[in-house]
Amino acid sequence: MNSLLQPLLDAPAVVVYVVCGLIVAAETALLPGIVLPTLSTLLMMGFLVQRGTLTLWVALTVCVCAAVLGDQVAYWEGRVLGPRLRTSRLGRRIGAARWDRAEAVVARYGVPAVVAGRCLAGVRTLVPRIAGSGGLSYRRFVVSSVCAAVVWAGVELLGGQVAGWVTLG
Repeated sequence: MNSLLQPLLDAPAVVVYVVCGLIVAAETALLPGIVLPTLSTLLMMGFLVQRGTLTLWVALTVCVCAAVLGDQVAYWEGRVLGPRLRTSRLGRRIGAARWDRAEAVVARYGVPAVVAGRCLAGVRTLVPRIAGSGGLSYRRFVVSSVCAAVVWAGVELLGGQVAGWVTLG
């Protein structure tokens, strides 16, 4: 396992920021991104902060901006393609009843639903699309997306930093 991570551990900080930012943005922006390892990515970044390779504030800024960017792409995809998303292969797999329930939850709870969705793996890829297709106002969505990204990225980066403290002594 160590040999798999070694190239990234030895890479310049700029490369790590760019690669990790792309992974975080792609998870939400692209439907197949649902399988990307963003938790592992942020934990590793936190570890690299503890190791001194990365700076916490830069890592947090990169992750928050990437998460918000991915959310914006997904929101507008839901807004523009909403009805088509429901009839797509993924939409049929989710089912009309579940899709209706998800839209009802986002419509009812708005910002808290988007914040909670960001913190749940797999769900974070779908919630922005549901918010867009369900008609959540863009202003409310942006506020919730930024708040959620700050909390999510902060907690996961700090978790990686704590793991770094434990392993590095």
